[in-house]
Amino acid sequence: MDTATQWALFFGALTLASWIAGGLTAVLGKVEPGHRQRATEYLTFGLSAAGFISAVALAAVLVIR
Repeated sequence: MDTATQWALFFGALTLASWIAGGLTAVLGKVEPGHRQRATEYLTFGLSAAGFISAVALAAVLVIR
């Protein structure tokens, strides 16, 4: 395996982990209304954004390769 493939696998795993964590946080955050719900929304947005950024990095690695 070359280095670009390893980076692509890394960014793919990071994307998947971020989106799974964001979804899990969104589901569990709906249980507790109040201040925790707002914090959960910010955390979900942050994890989704991190997943999107790593997905763009994954695509960049594959295109540049």
